[in-house]
Amino acid sequence: MLQSAELRILYSDQIKFSTPVSSNSLLMSALTDVLGTGKNEDLISELSDDILVSILSLLPTKVATRTSLLSRRWRNLYKFISKIELSCHCLLGLSSADLNPHNSETIMNALDNFFRLRSTSKIRSFRLSCCLYESVTDRFEQFISSLELLGVEKIRIKCCCSQSISDLSFSCHLFSKMSSLKKFGLRNCSLQPSLGSHCNKSLRSIALMHVTVSDGAVECILSNCSSLQSLTMTRCHFSSKLSFCGPHLELNSLYIRECGGIEEIEIYASNLVVFEFWNLKLADLKFDHVPRLQSIFLYIFSENIVPFIFGRLAVDVPCLKSLNFVTMYDHFQESNKRMRTNMFNNLRRLDIDMRFVPESDLRLLTSILQSCPLLREFHLSATYWREGPPVEKQAIVFHSELRKMEISGFRGAEYEIEFALYILKSAINLEKMQISACFKVYWGVYEGPSSWFEMYAEPWTEKVRTKIRGKLQGQAVSKTAQLSLQHKPHSDD
Repeated sequence: MLQSAELRILYSDQIKFSTPVSSNSLLMSALTDVLGTGKNEDLISELSDDILVSILSLLPTKVATRTSLLSRRWRNLYKFISKIELSCHCLLGLSSADLNPHNSETIMNALDNFFRLRSTSKIRSFRLSCCLYESVTDRFEQFISSLELLGVEKIRIKCCCSQSISDLSFSCHLFSKMSSLKKFGLRNCSLQPSLGSHCNKSLRSIALMHVTVSDGAVECILSNCSSLQSLTMTRCHFSSKLSFCGPHLELNSLYIRECGGIEEIEIYASNLVVFEFWNLKLADLKFDHVPRLQSIFLYIFSENIVPFIFGRLAVDVPCLKSLNFVTMYDHFQESNKRMRTNMFNNLRRLDIDMRFVPESDLRLLTSILQSCPLLREFHLSATYWREGPPVEKQAIVFHSELRKMEISGFRGAEYEIEFALYILKSAINLEKMQISACFKVYWGVYEGPSSWFEMYAEPWTEKVRTKIRGKLQGQAVSKTAQLSLQHKPHSDD
């Protein structure tokens, strides 16, 4: 039996080869805590198999499998790891620098061998990144079907170890083969519809990335996955029209990001709560029946979407509570004429990203507050390039619901300060105003939770900082208002 000190050396050598540095540090710290630091202590033998399997689960699958060579006791422990991650390099013993296409038949042989050794040990999560092409379609489908016996709950498949697109077609009928599956991700291949598929009642989340989605595939997913709650499609290819319709859809979150060719999106989903759309052009968004839709994010790269937002969108989605959009061109000079009092009568949170508007005057945004009478949080990301046309000073209109105002990308220009003063003097129940030099940017959803991040900007000089504080400090009409100024990135603290 190997002594604990020898085993630590073995782990250390293998981890350095296969695991990122951050994971290294965490894992070795955990192992040190468990194994102790005694030179001659054999603490490993005192640990239960369950604890050893938990330790192995922190290792890359390839490294965990190698521990079967340590001793008789370790021979089968790796088979009980519930999280499996495999790639061409892992299965074929190749260098991670080798990005050439690999033989699909050889990969399928290696997969079959790996899972044959595991017998019927349950797997909670399975991630595969391998070169899989049309020639192994039948074998791949048989393999996917066999995962049903292992009770897999989460699967992520990338059909090419590089960024190219495989010619493998994944059929929607495979969803019905996995009754325990709850979360599924597919990348770098095509998705085909299938007729007569059985219903999958367990699948909750599907994420597609770099997938060519054939006509009818989306409808097939929605009809056969009756419990689907979240659908994410990133950089996929579709026909010009997408339809998300059904009288009994459980779908509550829909994310469409940078998918070319879309001209129309029709949505009839009574349980939809969140909708996010990133695209080069604004598609014809038809919200036919979305009574529960509460949150929308829009980022259109080449069009001015402000007229759409303060026009048709306000009419189509009257119950909206959270709105987040990026405007590329609108200075709000003309859009103000379209805004009406109480347009978004239920809106509670508004996020506007104006980083790409070269001539913007924040004072024009005061009319937005009148369009959103119940607004509680207003988050604004802007940058000072140069001032636009002169704007008349806005008369103070009191806003009783606004509690939080956040302005990022603040440079201390006079019109920026005037806008901040307007908020301080009009929001009679304001609790916090936060002003920062850096931009706060929403990055949306890929295959995980949504995220915000801070973009670097030059810190304020001491003169600018003193100027901002001098003009804003003590100006709030709300007795509970707090003014917070962040003059440099959090990372510099």
